[in-house]
Amino acid sequence: MGRIPERLALTAAAACMLLLGGCGAKEEPVTAPETPVYGSETAEELYEKALDEDVLIVCTVSTRATEVKESFEKEYPGLSVEIRDLRSPNLIEAVEDAHEKGSGGCDVVLCNDNSGEFKTRLVDTGLVVPYLPADIAPKMKEGMAGSTVSFLVEAELLFYSAENFDHCPVDNIWGLTEERFKGRIYMPNPLNSFSTYAFCGASMQHDEELAEAYRDYFGEEPVFLYGETASECFWRKASGNIVFTNSSDEVVEALGNGNADLGFCVSSKLRYKNLGYGLEPVWKLEPFCGCRASFAVMLTADAENVNAAKLFIRYIMGEAGGDGEGYKPFCTEGTWSARTDVPDGSPVSLEDTDLLIPDENALAADRKMMESFWEEMIRISVE
Repeated sequence: MGRIPERLALTAAAACMLLLGGCGAKEEPVTAPETPVYGSETAEELYEKALDEDVLIVCTVSTRATEVKESFEKEYPGLSVEIRDLRSPNLIEAVEDAHEKGSGGCDVVLCNDNSGEFKTRLVDTGLVVPYLPADIAPKMKEGMAGSTVSFLVEAELLFYSAENFDHCPVDNIWGLTEERFKGRIYMPNPLNSFSTYAFCGASMQHDEELAEAYRDYFGEEPVFLYGETASECFWRKASGNIVFTNSSDEVVEALGNGNADLGFCVSSKLRYKNLGYGLEPVWKLEPFCGCRASFAVMLTADAENVNAAKLFIRYIMGEAGGDGEGYKPFCTEGTWSARTDVPDGSPVSLEDTDLLIPDENALAADRKMMESFWEEMIRISVE
């Protein structure tokens, strides 16, 4: 990341932040800036002001935020945090509803930011603000801080059951369409999971690669239904084998007890391997094994506990030195740090994986088509 300018132009988002630092008055959302609003306040300054505020409300899609709450409250006596654990679609609705009611209701948001929904409904509308402490900003990896501030990279990744196999039973994604895997592949419903939606949507932007993988796997030219693309063909065939779940946790359970042979879930679930779950990641697969999924930490434009919110964001990003307790629950196996000075939790670098990089704008534009397509795929799965 480049050097932080000593004097920032007063963008619409910066003006919003100035309002947030004042009386907490509600303003209409503004267009998202291309760079974060940098905060020069020290942790000590924020803590002193935060003591005069109410309970900090954090809306999150990660259960690990509860660990951060506990250590944050110990680090800063007198401050209280309420964690609201929500699925991504519900989180977005909660922030929108709170804004409509003018009731606050959320100060900090932790959400997957790859499906396009987070960007179009919260970032582009200015309902969340990209706040970044100035002493952390120079240590962010390229692409991690802009109109969205991402503090962690995960992936929607293929796993196999170590209870059933000593190595991955497929080396080409078309192997998932084999009859032997009927009812043996688990995956979160992409209409309920932003990371799964991003993977499924990104795969549909790579038809040429899927067609080539088809030729490699079957040894013949692809045969598709009239008007069907390679990705639509793949998912139509694979969906007949897939059990769609409500969450990645259900996928992990099925892999761990051997009820599933293969499954897609967020890569951070690899940490459950240390708890005795028999699951193994698939980092390499023709033509791809999954999709990157970065996670945003943002300040809401309607935040009522602004100083506590800024302090919490500092804390969860590891403070200036990167060694703060708040970042540690997230730096586990299957994750990649957003900071240059904090090692990745994953044993494999992103560059050494076959992970897709989603196009958020394309995913948002294709939302109606994707919803219709996946409603049909889920119907196929239960026939």
